Amino acid sequence: MRIKGTSISSFLSFLEAEYGASRVKSFVATLDSNQKKRCEGLVLASAFYAIEELDALAAKARGFFQADAAFFERSGAHNATFGLSGVHQSLLVRPTPLDFLKAAERAWPQFVDAGNVSADVVGEGKVRLKIEGIPGSEVFCARETGFLKRALELAGAKQLAVNKVRCTRGGDLWCEWQVTWDAELSPRPQTFTTAIRRPVAI
Repeated sequence: MRIKGTSISSFLSFLEAEYGASRVKSFVATLDSNQKKRCEGLVLASAFYAIEELDALAAKARGFFQADAAFFERSGAHNATFGLSGVHQSLLVRPTPLDFLKAAERAWPQFVDAGNVSADVVGEGKVRLKIEGIPGSEVFCARETGFLKRALELAGAKQLAVNKVRCTRGGDLWCEWQVTWDAELSPRPQTFTTAIRRPVAI
């Protein structure tokens, strides 16, 4: 499975935002030659890279910085801010939580070259998000949780909750999140939809 270069770029941006350029430079100096080359070189936003590159880099970073358990999730939230305030801000043209999901799911192949994602709306402000065909990982799943939280906040969701309820790492056939927000306090699309089954971006 491969991910778009923006995921790697946003992770490096996250490290600098959290720890500063000087400490990140010290971290990069500890990496093997291939990882160092990736961090010091140009990461193309339009290119795809093996997800294992990001998994390994993120795991080493958490160890180096002695980060807490929410480290990967925070990096996913930064990824949402990084992408949705830049090249992918068009996904927030109509800023409601459901409009974001509808727009983002159509963009799935632009971010990941494998897997299948479905978002089942089970009520106003209640969505069941399922990712199939992708091996879950500690890094990927936590970053997805953080991404969803921040992206939906940017889309106007109030009293938002994103909870991981299934994971292939635990033997489940797919990864699944329960997503809820206050439908009364949050922006609503003009027509409420009872079913959405298109991919959602990472």
